[in-house]
Amino acid sequence: MCSLKTRMQRIVETRFFVPAMLFLYAFLAGLLFYITGTRTKGQIELLLTQWIPKVLWADFLLILTGLLLCRRDIVAAFTKIGTAPNFPDRPSASWRRRLNCPGVYLLLILAAGLLLVTQVAPQTHRIYYDEDIYANMAQNIALTGQTGMANYATFEYGEYFIHWLQYNKDPSGWPFLVSLAFQLFGTDETLLFYIANLLYAGGIILVFFITRLIAERDFPGLLAALIFALIPHNLIWSNTGAAEAPAAFFGGLVVLCTLVWLRTRAPRHLFLLAVLLPFACTLRQESALIGLWALAALAVEKIGTAPIFSSSAAASPRHPFATREFWAIGLIAFAFFIPHLWHLWAVSGHSWGADGAKFSLAFFAKNLMTNSLYYLDNRAFPVLFTLLTVIGFVAGSYRQGRDSRLSGFAGVMLMQLWFVLFWGIFLFFYAGSYRYGADVRFALLSFMPLAVLAGIGGEAILRKIGTAPIFSSFAGTSPRLPVAALLVLVLVFSWLKFIPLIRLVGQEAWGARYDHNHAREFTKRIPNRSIVLTHVPTMFLLWGQNAIQTHAGINNPDIIRDLMTRYDGHVYFHRSYWCSTFNDSNRLLCDGIRTRYNLEPVVTAREQSNEYGLYRMTKK
Repeated sequence: MCSLKTRMQRIVETRFFVPAMLFLYAFLAGLLFYITGTRTKGQIELLLTQWIPKVLWADFLLILTGLLLCRRDIVAAFTKIGTAPNFPDRPSASWRRRLNCPGVYLLLILAAGLLLVTQVAPQTHRIYYDEDIYANMAQNIALTGQTGMANYATFEYGEYFIHWLQYNKDPSGWPFLVSLAFQLFGTDETLLFYIANLLYAGGIILVFFITRLIAERDFPGLLAALIFALIPHNLIWSNTGAAEAPAAFFGGLVVLCTLVWLRTRAPRHLFLLAVLLPFACTLRQESALIGLWALAALAVEKIGTAPIFSSSAAASPRHPFATREFWAIGLIAFAFFIPHLWHLWAVSGHSWGADGAKFSLAFFAKNLMTNSLYYLDNRAFPVLFTLLTVIGFVAGSYRQGRDSRLSGFAGVMLMQLWFVLFWGIFLFFYAGSYRYGADVRFALLSFMPLAVLAGIGGEAILRKIGTAPIFSSFAGTSPRLPVAALLVLVLVFSWLKFIPLIRLVGQEAWGARYDHNHAREFTKRIPNRSIVLTHVPTMFLLWGQNAIQTHAGINNPDIIRDLMTRYDGHVYFHRSYWCSTFNDSNRLLCDGIRTRYNLEPVVTAREQSNEYGLYRMTKK
């Protein structure tokens, strides 16, 4: 770590540093605009199918390098919370003393959270068929090094071949993470759930350390971690394959790294932040907003210094933007962010499942009312959590820490900005209402800052009433202890009413859910060497079943004839959920297949008015 700092100093102190930085930033900016100016969006998508996995691999390896450079700081942080206070006058209570430390309480919160997310929240898909697309993108990255969803792919004696690949509008960060698991353990969609569970647990740890950095105490960090762990929709969506929970985790990781670097000014911490930030932006489209938050935090700068990290460099008196190290290491972040900018440009004209404007002021008023009530009506989000958040914002805004530059106002306002960015962006989105189908998942991106502020609010209550005479009567205990215990009990008791909600699968997307479940059973009724004509090839490909997009039956009859020959007549039409929708184009496509081919039922099922089935196709 010292050698890294020494090398950095030698580089940035040369007289060629400034012109070199100007040239490199100009070169990267020129490359950015050259690609967007000389190639069509379709051509850029073709390039990105090959480039994005390689860029993410390089970035991920640098993140691992950054973690390795910061290993002593990470170990020191966990060691500190795992060390109990020393009471030499009470040796008989040594075992209780060892357990009376923040690390033990955090471990209990983690254990409780993991039990809830894996045993209470149902393990199920909730976004159909996006989660199948994410998993198939991961499959394609893992097996072929390309990103995108396969509309036609086959398995030839275990070897995977993609014939039609469509670039997806969603960024590839989440599929890339899943692809790592697929490479290690094989293609299995349940791995999405397990990774989401682990990232949820990681989010609990992040919330604790972020709150501890801002409040400079353990109790608000523990309370914030508990609140984050108990938020109902956080539990529900952390046992799915959706991208929102991973996006929230990596956003929180960027926040923590930003706060740490502002306290230490150590080059290794800046390096980790620089390589982590562009990766975090690839989890969802709006994830790039965390970059705006980081810039705001760096501009404010007033986060102070902290002795809680060992081997920390003394805080630099200079503004971050005035340091050469910032611009040198920031070049890495800019370089890795450019492919994401190409992605956003290339998919900017894609349809998002609806006609008309996708972002507009016309959606603001309705979404504002709906998304505000979400935190206040105590139907899906505990209103006591919201109350603590408000108390934390008010109390934190006026608190003066031990360091006059410390977070008091600045830190709390940054948490508020974090919330506003990821709550406010959806107010202008056509599907941004938390009551619009499954789009309540967008709320997950706001839970971390709310939990941090709620932890600070709990600490404010503890300071206010913890010294009241009534609590001093508890002999042998700190007056704050009964107040803390009472506060936790009240929060947990008020949360119990949400357990049925957490346990519920619900009627949302029931038609697609039954389609998914039936389709998996249907594949067991056909030979391994066969191919399915389906609206959702990604779903079948995950199960190792050859599949091709339904429109090939109309637009590419020559391919279908070839497949009938190659697979000895084992070509099947999947009557899916889309054939039962009111969408005219989907119905016409299904009717067109029925008109052009003989369909012999192999297996069928029905749920309400929806019909599902596999039909063997032959030429008329």
